[in-house]
Amino acid sequence: MRFSRMAIALSITVGPALVLPLLSNAARAVQDQPVMIGGVETVCTGVGSAKDNPAWSAYPVKLVFANPAGENLAGVNLSVMQGGKPVVETQCDAPWLLMKLPPGNYDVAATVPGNTGPRMGKASFATKGGMQQTVNVIIAAGP
Repeated sequence: MRFSRMAIALSITVGPALVLPLLSNAARAVQDQPVMIGGVETVCTGVGSAKDNPAWSAYPVKLVFANPAGENLAGVNLSVMQGGKPVVETQCDAPWLLMKLPPGNYDVAATVPGNTGPRMGKASFATKGGMQQTVNVIIAAGP
């Protein structure tokens, strides 16, 4: 396969300009690594031995994504809101999303794409500081 110098130069010059706007619009939680999303430290985890990392207990909120039968779900698109405004918007490819949210009242809206349409779930919770709380987000088939 032959590539022209012009095609290579164009892909090097234009490629990042096309990709960077896509990445800046949607932050993605990285599995088993803390990242800042919307000013909130988050970790997407819950698979394999990484879920037993003692550092995870320092996160005051643990969202757990599951179906109505209690089976863990991954590949969840979610928005955590406070007062109707998004605080964290991301995708998590594991069943837990840990967050260091400040005290307050929050709502979660989550979806998982599916063959028969998206499955959706919602939950509300309040953080007060202190021990980690688990918030179960049950994601069921949409209407």
